Amino acid sequence: MDLRPSNTRSTDRLHRFRRGDLVEVRDLGEILATLDTRGKLDGLSFMPEMASYCRGRFHVHRRAERVYLDVRHDTGRIEPVVLLENVRCDGSAHGGCQMGCLLMWKDAWLKPASTSKETGRQAPADSLPVLDAPPAMDADMYSCQATELYELATPSSSWNLWLYLRDYFHGERSLREISRMLSLLAWNHARWRMGWKPHGIIQGQQNRTPIAELNLQPGELVQVKSLREIVVTLDKLGRNRGLAFGPEMASYCGGTYQVARRIEKKIIDWSGQMRELTHTVALEGVTCSGIAQRCCPRACYHLWREIWLKRVEGK
Repeated sequence: MDLRPSNTRSTDRLHRFRRGDLVEVRDLGEILATLDTRGKLDGLSFMPEMASYCRGRFHVHRRAERVYLDVRHDTGRIEPVVLLENVRCDGSAHGGCQMGCLLMWKDAWLKPASTSKETGRQAPADSLPVLDAPPAMDADMYSCQATELYELATPSSSWNLWLYLRDYFHGERSLREISRMLSLLAWNHARWRMGWKPHGIIQGQQNRTPIAELNLQPGELVQVKSLREIVVTLDKLGRNRGLAFGPEMASYCGGTYQVARRIEKKIIDWSGQMRELTHTVALEGVTCSGIAQRCCPRACYHLWREIWLKRVEGK
């Protein structure tokens, strides 16, 4: 489908949607009219996976004006985008990537919705035009909203307190969350100056990390093993076969959760490379809080090796 050229900067500034607002995704034709010849607005792609949400109504999860970039270990400012509750990419136009990232929406692609109509609804698939999938950049290289963030984000000071206060006044974060984030930031900065590792880093002693194959499927119940059981599966970098067990994941130890999806293919944000994984799943509702990532709002799934989990039988 040909995309009509238009301004590359968003011009719809009438609405600044905030956390909890009920919005409706505009008609596909309206959205296409906002895009440039590359299918982007403010440098952000409207991806084919987003078309099925047109005319659907959803609550705003968060408004994002900065994001955490893993490879830079820092945050970057971006032109504001809106994240909708549980509206995630299915990867169908990007090589079957299974990361399930929250899709990012420009204000111009949304409008206020009436509360008298059903929420969380998608338009019937057979009623919508189909957007062509973007070609892979190379055999195993892809471009998507997540990879674009590394070009779109500009440096942002971690100590710009006004940004965090604005999160509070706009209802994006509580004072408790902001206080926790700033305390952790200050403590880790002090530890760095003393040559210590960041707070909460979990490391093991394995040279060759073990594997467990549970063949977990979506919907199954699992329990996260104890931290002691998980540590013995990690190497000195805190990884199991290259996948890190992050500090925030320790808070889920001992909890019981439902498997959301298997993760066998994922696009690496900073490179666009498609990577294959084995014996790895995401758990329902177990996503990054962003507290350790300068209040990043993206709520990405934590990834779990099956060896860190055990199946809950009889439930």
